[in-house]
Amino acid sequence: MQKIVFTDKTEFEIMPGAGLNNITVLLNDFVALGKFTETLRKKGNLDSVQFKQDELITGEYKKLALSSSIYSNVDVNEDGKVLATFGFREKTKLEITVETIQADQVTQDGAIMELAEMIGGQA
Repeated sequence: MQKIVFTDKTEFEIMPGAGLNNITVLLNDFVALGKFTETLRKKGNLDSVQFKQDELITGEYKKLALSSSIYSNVDVNEDGKVLATFGFREKTKLEITVETIQADQVTQDGAIMELAEMIGGQA
């Protein structure tokens, strides 16, 4: 069985023959599709993505982004299972730099607020 494993360690079964830009996940129903969509959108969850065959890691990627809208195709097979096809691309250096700056800014903003509270409390 082939699987995809995200940063948060959630695993999902995928169809054989997956490539980075063409992955089809196999889900029990549309509720499971909603949960899978949440996994794809979870902040930081595409920072490390692994592909496994049984328990053997067959591919490992860092800093990924969805290649376009979430799904290029959603279908239901004869067993009633939901098949959803999507793809990834590696983030550009610019995207990674912007994310780093944004994270640093959040840290800096928090430190400034903490300092302002300390100074304001002394008055």
